[in-house]
Amino acid sequence: MSNNLDDEIVIGINRPKTPNKNSKKKNKKTKKEDHKKTENNKKVAKNATSKNNKDKQSKSKKGLKIFIIIFLIIITMFIIMNINICQIKNVELIGNESLTKEQIEGIVNFEQYNNLFALNTLKVKDDLEKNAYIEDVKVSRIFPNTVKLTIKERTPRFMLQVADSYVYINSQGYMLEVSVEKLNVPIILGFKTDLSNVEAGNRLEVDDLKELQTIIKIVQTAKSNEIADMITKIDVSNNRNYTLILEGEQKTVYLGDCSDLNTKMLYLNGILNQTKNLAGEIFLNMDLNTDDAYFREKT
Repeated sequence: MSNNLDDEIVIGINRPKTPNKNSKKKNKKTKKEDHKKTENNKKVAKNATSKNNKDKQSKSKKGLKIFIIIFLIIITMFIIMNINICQIKNVELIGNESLTKEQIEGIVNFEQYNNLFALNTLKVKDDLEKNAYIEDVKVSRIFPNTVKLTIKERTPRFMLQVADSYVYINSQGYMLEVSVEKLNVPIILGFKTDLSNVEAGNRLEVDDLKELQTIIKIVQTAKSNEIADMITKIDVSNNRNYTLILEGEQKTVYLGDCSDLNTKMLYLNGILNQTKNLAGEIFLNMDLNTDDAYFREKT
């Protein structure tokens, strides 16, 4: 080892790094951004709180308005229901033919209701539709004091004869009325409905309802040949030989099983024209493709 004092002794020392200017700028920028974000978050939170408060206030005001409106409606209805202007004074009827206004007002006592707004339209409808003649009814209020009834009636198309009375029947087989008055509609003979079930509001039994469809077909075909108004009775006791009675023409017509009705009605029309003022029987109850219809005069 050299003892030369002139030799230099060097000790390693780390030189401190000079701060980078760009780094300082970045730190400052980051701090500013963080501060800005914090401020924005505070503003968002503040706005959210403010919005929630406004929503609560808005809902509260809305609820108060609804309450006031409902209260005013109740008060208004109370006033209206207790003033004379809305008392029911008129009953307007549309569509009624068989039933009179007096009969309808006898079913529903409109005087029991204080005024138009106290009218129970559902009960009125239910009460009216219990009448066999009324198939459907619409009940309307017309301000200030009128009840309007739009009625769809069932119409008598046929009759059953029970002793000295007549049971009016519509095309759906509903019994509308039992009366001693004879209408200008065909009487059905040979019906099977039990007499204990013959009452206004009831319906024909199943077997008679099936026969009713055939009767309607006969009448419709006769109508197209201008014969329907001559038919006073239809006997359905034998479905292989339906019988028509034309009292005004003094004739009885045997149709057979009602097959090929159009052809039979054409023959019937021709025979009626040829036998005016003659009483007798007309036979159509055969195969008209091979046999001829004929008239037999009553002796």
